[in-house]
Amino acid sequence: MYGQAFQGGLLAGINTSQITGDDLAGYNKLSLTFGAFVKTKLSDKSSLQMEIAYLGKGSHKNLNPKDSIPTLYLLRLRYIEVPLVFQFNLTSKLSLETGPSLGVFFGSREEDLYGDMSGMYSSREQFKRFELSYTVGGTWIINPKWHFNIRSANSIFPVRDHDQSTSYRLNKGQYSSCIMGRLMMNF
Repeated sequence: MYGQAFQGGLLAGINTSQITGDDLAGYNKLSLTFGAFVKTKLSDKSSLQMEIAYLGKGSHKNLNPKDSIPTLYLLRLRYIEVPLVFQFNLTSKLSLETGPSLGVFFGSREEDLYGDMSGMYSSREQFKRFELSYTVGGTWIINPKWHFNIRSANSIFPVRDHDQSTSYRLNKGQYSSCIMGRLMMNF
């Protein structure tokens, strides 16, 4: 009986992200996300969901020959994320969600017009091992088996310090932001 209080499933989708402090604006980096989730009902109107998922993040700017200063930049970040979200059912087909997420950083690649930046700029600040984010989103319940989820996640603390650890007032470093669209399959 106790095991029936939980339900689980798989999730997959895409996200678009940006890194503040890189002098580029916009959610221009597309990445994949996929993983699994488990949830339990707290009441008729609410539930608690925990996930474990791969999440690609970063920043991207294509080379544009019309720019006065040609710029090419690509930052790929790889995380395993563990969100814990409280969900509130507005209707039988729509729920809202919010909660914290812990990300474990496990790799990156940074490139510019001249190639891989890790060798040329070896003095660059390293990415922090853990990322604490806050998430807000909503889920459209297509049917009992399939759900479509949209979520925004923003880091609370910097994912990387500014070069030479410079900071100004509340600008303590580079922060990560992403918007995800995911299809969720319930078991």
